[in-house]
Amino acid sequence: MDQQLLVRIGQTFEQLNSRLSLLDENGLSLVPQGDTPLPLPHNLKEGVITAMYDSHYLPIPGKRCTLLAPEGTPDDVLRIGAQLVEALIQLGSASGGISGAYQRMLQNDLSVAELDAVISEYHIPDEMPRCVMLLHMMQVQGNTARDILNEVLPMSVNDVLISMDNHSTALIKCTTGMEDIEDLHQLANAMQETVLSETGLPVTIGIGQTTRRAGELHQSYRQARRAIEIGRIYRQNETVHIYSSLLLERFLSDIPPETAEHYHSLLFNRSTSRLFSEEILSTVEMFFRKDLNLSDTARQLYIHRNTLVYRLDKVQRQIGLDLRKFDDAVTFKMLMEMKKCSANKTKITL
Repeated sequence: MDQQLLVRIGQTFEQLNSRLSLLDENGLSLVPQGDTPLPLPHNLKEGVITAMYDSHYLPIPGKRCTLLAPEGTPDDVLRIGAQLVEALIQLGSASGGISGAYQRMLQNDLSVAELDAVISEYHIPDEMPRCVMLLHMMQVQGNTARDILNEVLPMSVNDVLISMDNHSTALIKCTTGMEDIEDLHQLANAMQETVLSETGLPVTIGIGQTTRRAGELHQSYRQARRAIEIGRIYRQNETVHIYSSLLLERFLSDIPPETAEHYHSLLFNRSTSRLFSEEILSTVEMFFRKDLNLSDTARQLYIHRNTLVYRLDKVQRQIGLDLRKFDDAVTFKMLMEMKKCSANKTKITL
């Protein structure tokens, strides 16, 4: 079941002022959450209260879950609890329920009045630090990405998992206690490892900026989408893309493709094609990755330091840029990345 739905069921149980529990078909407690399955009577029948040991059980019709109450709980309380759970489940399914409301919120498809109504109806916290983490899975067969992720991702009580389409799921993540971007990056890496180990499926993650109000979540969702789109072009070796860390790439993506192609050709053209062999380009890219450190680059490439110096000297002689100098390195990097700007002509579909 949806985490948010379980929270609402738990709140309902508290209002009944009774120690009710909701068990899944295997006896695992959903509300409150438990780690050890409880034994279920073998003769359970929908709508019929069954006693076993010191507990009473009432299966909820058609919902593959059972209400549990300690001995001494009035039957009326047990039946009222079951009716409320059934109503909450149906409410969550009708017209998309809270999931549909969140989806429209992320897509900025609500008026101010509708937003206020949704926040009130579904008890959505209006003020809370949250960001949207968009999880995209290409290799989905038979299930939606949300169905798969809902089974394996650990979430806190304030986290919400919303299906955006078959391949994309938005995790509205409460960021209370997270100090900086690195915390989110580590969380995303851990999520990827969990999903891969549990399902064998890779997942790409885009992370939007933290917002304080529920009405601003659509901005974080848009940023998360854009982070994946831009990251796939400019950081092809990475699978976690954080919008706020893609400042240069966002600038490059806004450059008109014709302008980018013009400046790229000033450096990369027919006359320099023999210079920029695969060996030279891989050397330069590693040199940039190692922050212009000659020793670290040579070590990573398994070449002598003098060989690296020779290659950089060769580049300098032919194009006039000394990549060991910061300004020249930035110029080269910018012109080289201009080639990727044309990829923005066609927006990547998530």
